[in-house]
Amino acid sequence: MILGNGEANGDEIPVDAHVLPASAVSSRHAIQILKYIDSDVKPTVLIGRSRTVVGISGAPAMAAFSSRGPNRLEPNLLKPDITAPGLNILAAWSEASSPTKLEDDHRIVKYNLMSGTSMACPHVSATAALLKSAHPLWTSAAIRSAIMTTGNSTQLILKSWLEALHSSLTYVMHV
Repeated sequence: MILGNGEANGDEIPVDAHVLPASAVSSRHAIQILKYIDSDVKPTVLIGRSRTVVGISGAPAMAAFSSRGPNRLEPNLLKPDITAPGLNILAAWSEASSPTKLEDDHRIVKYNLMSGTSMACPHVSATAALLKSAHPLWTSAAIRSAIMTTGNSTQLILKSWLEALHSSLTYVMHV
């Protein structure tokens, strides 16, 4: 099974567990595959061995589902203040639950790829804990300030919102 991303998610490929053998592809590649299927009477494909590609960096990049601000109540206030990795994070997984959480899936795994705030939060929490350990007298405001003023910020001029979804962009301090 080939799962093609929609245009809104572009080249961002969320990794999900599946019961059937499946491969996820970017929106661009999904369009190419569909064009090939439509252009050939008997479309065929050969799936080769997997390989590791090095020298390509997609980080730091905000996930398409991440909030970029501004604040709806106060447009002059950009939120969030801090972002952290939260897409396709390899994390420990309870052996009491299958990777898909489906009733008919009886596989047991020790790790699973997950995405969302619950994956980004530990990055920021650990950073705060390390700062508190190094500076026990610092207040939570001082720790927050340290994270916000020492993070990496990538600034790009964007042509469109859709371009923002596909760029290696961080609007706020990135842990």
